[in-house]
Amino acid sequence: MSKKIISLFLALLLMGAMTVLAEEITVTDAFGREVILEGPITRIVALEPSDCEILYALGCGDALVGRGEYCDYPSSVMEVTAVQSGANMNLEEILVLDPQLVIMCDISYMDEQVSLLEQNGVKVISTEANNIAEVYDAIDLIGRVMGKEAEAERLVADMQAAFADIAAKSEKNNKTIYFEVMPLEWGLWSAGTGTFMHELAEICGMQNAFADIEGWQAISQEQVMERNPDYIVLVTGMGETAVDEVMGREGWGDINAIKNGKVYNADSYALTRPAPRLMEAAMDLYNFLNGITEGAATPAAQ
Repeated sequence: MSKKIISLFLALLLMGAMTVLAEEITVTDAFGREVILEGPITRIVALEPSDCEILYALGCGDALVGRGEYCDYPSSVMEVTAVQSGANMNLEEILVLDPQLVIMCDISYMDEQVSLLEQNGVKVISTEANNIAEVYDAIDLIGRVMGKEAEAERLVADMQAAFADIAAKSEKNNKTIYFEVMPLEWGLWSAGTGTFMHELAEICGMQNAFADIEGWQAISQEQVMERNPDYIVLVTGMGETAVDEVMGREGWGDINAIKNGKVYNADSYALTRPAPRLMEAAMDLYNFLNGITEGAATPAAQ
């Protein structure tokens, strides 16, 4: 066999191998968009903190070449180049990183940016998770994209088991929790039905004081006082003075949570991000509600 024929044969084998490696992956994202990806995916820009956390939890942190500026967990993600995200997304910053894929949320109001990314050969998928089931969906989606289906399945199973364990040892009662997700100085907001915070309250055997609202909504001080919650959970990220500020609010002195000192300055990132750390947030919430450790009631805010 001549050297020319052998070279041609080897070239054909190499092309075949490359074809196998470039296997197509078809996924449907959170907004119902069918996206065809050419795997394996090794260069990703993730704009949302929750998606970064999922990638690392699946063992895919090395694939990140860019992160949204608010992505800060785990600490090693801070070594990844930061780019602007949300309404201020900078396409040039992203394109210079030469990603195969950008993962974002709220894609519905960014049609033009998505179109420009795709015109430049960058695929885009979106995640959106308001409740725990949708967190599982996001993990499954990212797991499929990264060829980590088994890892994603195990991670979801771990979360389900953790929540089931907490629910099994939580006695259901009529006590209520008020989640403050936006502080008074910016206008109070709380979490209602359809949110993972609402579900975590139920997992811990409690009632959400704002179960009659849907999603995250603005509320008033008068509503909080009228509903007289037994527990107040702060996820405002306002630092170590948050509890003192709430305890000293004018007109709140008769609220059960204030009278009994049941105000919890939670890890605002773990409890507000639709990511695997919701397991930790649920355990910390359970500890606070049951007075298991002194430190659980007032952890250092982030």
